[in-house]
Amino acid sequence: MMLDRMEGNAELKTSVQQMLATRRLTHSVLLVGEAGLGTGFAARCIAADYLYPAGGAAAEALLRGECCRAVAKAGKRDSGTVETGIVREAISVSGMGSGGKYLVGQVTAMRSEIFNTSLSAEGRAVLLYHVERMNEESANALLKVMEEPPEGVLFLLTADSLASVLPTIRSRCVSFAVAPVSPADCTRYCAAQGVDKKAAALYSELFDGHIGTVLAVARDEARAAQVEKALELARAAAARDSYTAAVLLAAYEKDKAAAAALLTDFRAVAAAGLRSSPRAPVQGTQARQAVRLADAALQRLGAQVNPKVVLSVFAAKLRTL
Repeated sequence: MMLDRMEGNAELKTSVQQMLATRRLTHSVLLVGEAGLGTGFAARCIAADYLYPAGGAAAEALLRGECCRAVAKAGKRDSGTVETGIVREAISVSGMGSGGKYLVGQVTAMRSEIFNTSLSAEGRAVLLYHVERMNEESANALLKVMEEPPEGVLFLLTADSLASVLPTIRSRCVSFAVAPVSPADCTRYCAAQGVDKKAAALYSELFDGHIGTVLAVARDEARAAQVEKALELARAAAARDSYTAAVLLAAYEKDKAAAAALLTDFRAVAAAGLRSSPRAPVQGTQARQAVRLADAALQRLGAQVNPKVVLSVFAAKLRTL
């Protein structure tokens, strides 16, 4: 089964596989886990096993995300449409609005598609990524189809946390938690996916077994370069070297998004130090204080404080670690 390709999470896999084998799988499944844990991949695995129990080319394409996609234009309620993908039995929906929010046109387009087109013998799967980004209007549009779905349609939803999902959506799903694996297992899995073993080991330690994050960093040169900058910043923090930190951060003063991304990776490095990872430059009390400084800086960036001010204060406070 495709779900066997998911690392760890034995209880989740066993429960879902038993439901699929006895055809007792509920029509709505919510997979919950922090960003980078692979909830989207898990959802595609379940969809593939539901639609194509025997596997094959279509199942492989679905795992790669090559399915239909519901899209819309912001501010235009009637602009929603479903773009045809290689896998016609599956439709994916993810936020397209400001901040990654769902557009109601996407949900209504998906709803029309599954009600107005004939189902294949395999059925139909709808993949809804990060449903915590739904506003009340798009959630209400989704509820209309979740309450009385067409026969043979399986909804697979993902979210970063259970509490962030609207109660009306949450109550209509059976929920499963997706957990990280150990850094050692993460290293082994990512190396098997073609990632350099040394890089896999480093990123698995820094990101605490979050397979999706490790693969994303390893496969994106810009992302890997950002992590190296976060490590440089952590080395400056360990040395209480505010000057070196300020020079490094100066390149991010005019780009709030890039600054937030760097500080997020710096926080991950510091958190690895809290777990006593030897790959983290900061350890113990220094790591704890570094995490707090990163959290404070990220909060200030989110509150629209000038990035130059935020980064200058952050660099200056590193000398107190």
